Formats: sequence, structure tokens, C-alpha cells
Amino acid sequence: MARLYNKASLHSIDCFFMQVRRRLSILERPIGSASNKGRTWYGYSAYNPETIVKMLGIFRVFYNYCLAGQDKKTPAMRLGLAKGKVSLEDIIYFG
Repeated sequence: MARLYNKASLHSIDCFFMQVRRRLSILERPIGSASNKGRTWYGYSAYNPETIVKMLGIFRVFYNYCLAGQDKKTPAMRLGLAKGKVSLEDIIYFG
């Protein structure tokens, strides 16, 4: 059991959250500046939380099926859910 705990890591989850924050400007961390007198500017924040839910759903599909890592495989390929990378056009125009 200790060996399994030793192998456990949050690296992939941290990587996903970092990419969400960097690629979706709506979810970027708030910006503070010296002229704000300690206040924080939420300039990129979404006005409608439903928008965030939709954008996260799209990004999750993109991340799992389109975005390949250093090993040239997507997370879906590593789990055996896909045989290869899926193009964005196939996802957008699915129907």
C-alpha cells in the first residue's frame, strides 16, 4: 500500500488546472496593481456562470481528445478511449 501512495501524484491535475487558467482568459487569476490601493481587478471574470460551465466542457473535450502530450498521445489515447488525436473540426461539427 505504501508503494502505491508513493506513486500517487497531483501533477496531472495541477497541469490541467494551469492550462485552464492560462488558456481560458475568463478563468485567469485576478490582477492587482499598485495604483489600486490593495484592491483587485476582476476584469476577465465572467458575468454569467453558465458561460464558464460551457467553456470548461469544451476545453475538457479539447484537452482529452485533441491535445497531445510529449509522448504524442492524448489522455483519451492513454486510457484506450481513442485510437488517435481527434481534430477540432470533428468535434465542432459532430452531429
